[in-house]
Amino acid sequence: MKIAITGARGTVGREIVRVCSEAGHHTVQVNRTDQEYDGTKNSEMRTADAANDYDAAVRAFRGCDALIHLAAVPDPKGKADHEVFSNNVLSAFNGLRAAAEAGIKRVCYASSVNAIGLAYATQPLHFPYFPIGEDEYPANPTDAYALSKQEAEVAAKAFVNWFPGMRIACMRIHAVETRENVAKGHAEDWQGSAVKELWGWVNPTATARACLLAVWDDESATKGEKWAGCEVFNIVAPTTTQDDKTSEQLAKEYYPDAELKGDFSGHQGFWSTDKAKRLLGWTHDEKE
Repeated sequence: MKIAITGARGTVGREIVRVCSEAGHHTVQVNRTDQEYDGTKNSEMRTADAANDYDAAVRAFRGCDALIHLAAVPDPKGKADHEVFSNNVLSAFNGLRAAAEAGIKRVCYASSVNAIGLAYATQPLHFPYFPIGEDEYPANPTDAYALSKQEAEVAAKAFVNWFPGMRIACMRIHAVETRENVAKGHAEDWQGSAVKELWGWVNPTATARACLLAVWDDESATKGEKWAGCEVFNIVAPTTTQDDKTSEQLAKEYYPDAELKGDFSGHQGFWSTDKAKRLLGWTHDEKE
């Protein structure tokens, strides 16, 4: 496949380029500014600011079979709400619309676990139950970043009706880093990072594999069930970053009103990834 990847020079983008290349796919690295060729086998560089130049995005996507759309404001801290919201929503809409115009049927959009309202919330967090699923779980965004991701997911669900045959995976990705590095960050900012992010994380390579599986038009390769339309997937590690306390202890201490549906006696994560396993054939490798 020939896969366009926006935000290709970011932390997640670079890993996705590597994983796609090693799997034998041709990658088109799309970035806001001109970038020198990085030496990746079977890859090329193109330039487009999806949030501000729709026509450039269409040109960048021409000839591609799939799109992995990462371009967005990755961290809203220190940025004005209107800038975060407008950039992320316009980037999502323009990227999806440009993909449709370019004839691309397989799209992976980088949403976030924050789409339900999480790390950047301006009001106290309330979770009715754990684990958190994708389809029925109530969302309560109280910040520009969460709202922008919610709006992008709404757009994705509209596009598959707007352009029949298009398939879009919205990936609710968590803090992309090694468990060790995320745990260090959680220790340094316990309330603002660990507690508000439910001690979650996901490895970069696992994230890249999930994004590739989302657009890979080969059921024998994905080993998942056949699916169509737009689906939202939690892409989160199956464990927390904490070794000293079990997930049950953490939940009872910090979110005592949340109902625990299942076994949290170990270090289980607070998100369900059953859907990603069932439809994408994705699991988070213990070695990652």
